[in-house]
Amino acid sequence: MPYEKIIQRQIRAGRASNKSEVIHQALALLDAVTQGRGPAGASFTNADELEALLLQAGPATAMTAERKARIYGRLNR
Repeated sequence: MPYEKIIQRQIRAGRASNKSEVIHQALALLDAVTQGRGPAGASFTNADELEALLLQAGPATAMTAERKARIYGRLNR
């Protein structure tokens, strides 16, 4: 799957505001997983742990209740 489609899907889902933010989050997640870093006790197996990791990654769009519902609502399908 071309990377541009993945990036656009993340932006449409509200997980990021722009291409740069998607790349920043992806690299932070990759680094944390490969280095075994992240929130204390994190197993990277649920949405809360991944959200905490991404919030540690740096500046991002604020997580509003509406945005969170849009993102996690898709996971419940």
